Amino acid sequence: MYDEPGVVGHRIWFGVQAVTAADGSTRGHFLYRHELPDGTLVGQGRADVTCLKVTGNVAVFTAIVPEGQGNVKNHGYYVKIIDGGSEPDEIVDAQAQNGPERPPTHCLDPETDLPPGSPQRPRYPVLMGGYVVHG
Repeated sequence: MYDEPGVVGHRIWFGVQAVTAADGSTRGHFLYRHELPDGTLVGQGRADVTCLKVTGNVAVFTAIVPEGQGNVKNHGYYVKIIDGGSEPDEIVDAQAQNGPERPPTHCLDPETDLPPGSPQRPRYPVLMGGYVVHG
């Protein structure tokens, strides 16, 4: 559950399956669901994974909502997953949403690659389920 201004208590689910081929191309899908604290649906859908980088137990990926999918246009997710092994996994995310231009499709680490002056993104523990990160 998020505790940032405007989304306190919201429940947000993510699922991702992606691979990078030997030639450097990436393919995969990112699924999302966002609910208000009372369970009202804010949005759900899928995005295409356009970039994936794995280093040890950490995966950084970018997913772009395809044109015509859902109620958002030019929406990008920039996500970092830390596979905690026997400890809880953690996730960090940033979003580019609903602008007139397609957002960047390359990998951006939401902890280190955001524009100057952007607020630091918090790490959230994964409360249900988990991720497996391997290179």
